[in-house]
Amino acid sequence: MKKTYFIIAALLCVLFIPKNSYSQVGIEVNYGLNGVFEPSINDLSHFGGAITYDFDETYGMKIDFASDKFRTKNPLFTEETGIDVTRISLQGTMNVSTAFTRARSYDFFNLLAHAGAGYSLVKSSYNAGNDNLINVVMGLTPRFKITDGLYFAVDTSVILNISQHYNFDGSFAYSDNVNSFTGITYNVTGGIIYKFNEYY
Repeated sequence: MKKTYFIIAALLCVLFIPKNSYSQVGIEVNYGLNGVFEPSINDLSHFGGAITYDFDETYGMKIDFASDKFRTKNPLFTEETGIDVTRISLQGTMNVSTAFTRARSYDFFNLLAHAGAGYSLVKSSYNAGNDNLINVVMGLTPRFKITDGLYFAVDTSVILNISQHYNFDGSFAYSDNVNSFTGITYNVTGGIIYKFNEYY
C-alpha cells in the first residue's frame, strides 16, 4: 500500500509537468528519525520520497510521500502499541540561498525551505478503522553537493494533522479538541536528491 501511494504520486507528477521541462525534474529519498513532543516518542522509523519540479533556480514544487510508525508503552497492554501514518502532500519549495544571495542552485551548499498540505491515513495497531486526515507540512533542508546533479540533504520537518482521532498509543481520542491540530509530529532525516540534466 505504501509503495502504491508513491507510485501514484510519481505518475501524477509526470502527467501534470510540461513535457519540455524534463531538465528540471528530480527525485528525493530519505530515512531517519520521527517523533512526537507530547507524549515523548521518537524512533528511527521514517521513510520518505518525492518527485520534484523546479520552475527556476529559486522556486519549485514537489509531491512527496512519507511513512511513519509511532510506538509507546500502553498500561492496558503487555506490549507497545501505537499508530502507523502514511501521508502524501503537495508542497511549494524555495531555495533560500538563491533567493537572498548570489548563490547558484548547483553550488556546494544550498538551504531549501518547503511547505504545503496533503492527505494522511492513520491506522491504530489495535483499534479497527482508519483515520483520514488533512496534513500541513513545513520544513528546512540543508543540501550539500556530492557531484553534478547529486546531493546529500538533511531535512527537518514539522507535520500538523488536522482532526486526528487516534492518540499516539493507538487509543481513540475522546476529547473536545479532535477538530484542531491534534497530531503534531516531526522528522529529522538524511537523504539523497538527484536532479536530471541540471541546468548550468
